[in-house]
Amino acid sequence: MPIYPINHRYGGQPIAIVEAASPAQALERTVERGVGLLYADLKAIQGPRANLGGGDFRGADLSHARLSLVLLHGADLRAALLFRTDLQAALLRRADLRQADLREADLRNANLQESLLVGADLRGTMLTGARLDRAILDWRYSPVPLELLRQAGRGNAPACASSLLAELAFHDDAKPFAWLRVLLRQESEGGIDWALGVLSRHIHPNDSAPEVLRRLAADAPAGLENRIDSTSSVVRRDFESAPLLWTRRRTKQPVQIGPL
Repeated sequence: MPIYPINHRYGGQPIAIVEAASPAQALERTVERGVGLLYADLKAIQGPRANLGGGDFRGADLSHARLSLVLLHGADLRAALLFRTDLQAALLRRADLRQADLREADLRNANLQESLLVGADLRGTMLTGARLDRAILDWRYSPVPLELLRQAGRGNAPACASSLLAELAFHDDAKPFAWLRVLLRQESEGGIDWALGVLSRHIHPNDSAPEVLRRLAADAPAGLENRIDSTSSVVRRDFESAPLLWTRRRTKQPVQIGPL
């Protein structure tokens, strides 16, 4: 059976040496054994449908990886590189994606319920059909408000909603929160009240929503709708005081998995 090393991004030192049938299986076995994959070099790995739930991928390079339908529930992906990663229909429920690089990642139909996305770079991210219920979101770029409004607008939106969604879809996220200008331009057409009513249901006290959005949303018909009380125990945890990254290695020698 082949042997696959999983190396550190910096220096190339092995984190684990795994005997497995494929790189995806090697990764599964490593996660199953509880081996931390901090700053692991997993660029372009092919692992669709892999079970990586609860894995520790802080700072790992998973860019350009093929991880459609992967199970990453409860995984720690803080500061992970997920640039142009295929995560279609992935299970990321309760995953920690703070500060992750998700630029141009494919998260269509992914389950992001109760996940932590504050600080994640979502420029160009595809979120069509993604489940964002009770997630703590990052509001800097347009994919999040676009998808929230798109889902809310199915069969229950004012006539001006289509033009708002089209403008957001083609909006250039050159600067953080630049998409708010698109929203404010809808005031004359009456779409801003509907949009703010939708977005207000997803604003959380600990997310990255700017003060202007909070104030506008508070005045919207939907208000904040007891957002704090509706959050789950996972979202309630004191993640603000948690360190962003733990950089110490668990072991000085690479972990060997399987007979060698």
